[in-house]
Amino acid sequence: MKRNPQTKTEVSDRTPVIRCRAIRRRKMGYDVDLDSWGVGVALVPQEKIDVDEMGAISQQRCTVTQSDVKAAWSMMEVIIADALANGHNVELGQLGTLSLSVRTKELKEPGEKIRGTDVELGSVTFKPGVLLQKQLRRVSFKVDNDCLEPTDTASLADALFDYFAYNAHEAINVKQFSRLCGYKETRARKLMNSYVADGLMERIPYSRGYYRPTKGNFGRE
Repeated sequence: MKRNPQTKTEVSDRTPVIRCRAIRRRKMGYDVDLDSWGVGVALVPQEKIDVDEMGAISQQRCTVTQSDVKAAWSMMEVIIADALANGHNVELGQLGTLSLSVRTKELKEPGEKIRGTDVELGSVTFKPGVLLQKQLRRVSFKVDNDCLEPTDTASLADALFDYFAYNAHEAINVKQFSRLCGYKETRARKLMNSYVADGLMERIPYSRGYYRPTKGNFGRE
């Protein structure tokens, strides 16, 4: 362990390791056949670390107790949510900064004035800070090559799960889905429509062709 000079808390000096698994990926520009599949990687899901766990770790590394961390974080949640809702960027020390993005609905006429009712929230974005960037530069990767999946729709479902759950995307359009799965856009649109018909995906209103998973699907909670 070594100490962070600004926070006086201990930081692990071990090289961080991220586990990955080899998976089947469709190559770009091919129709469906076995030769069109290549190999990619996806993160291996790890157990989530919640506030209770962070409190327990903090209690071991510095003078605060687990209950202190939990109580402080409960208040910070309210403060952060309120600040973002009022348009502030929220800097989380050396960890990074949270900020909001906005977008407008499609205007009917060129030159039409934008009203407040035409604006909607885009997403909450996170920009890593100095400490997080430093830690991520030290990361090494361990890959499991013995878990390649068969070339079927399960691989496409995994690709979508990775896209939303592990890469933190909130929405996808047909062009992006086409790149993700390797299908031409016509086929990708048909597949996306089948996901919608099956209740796995839904169109986002006023979003110019974007889709998102329905709750409980592809990593959306």
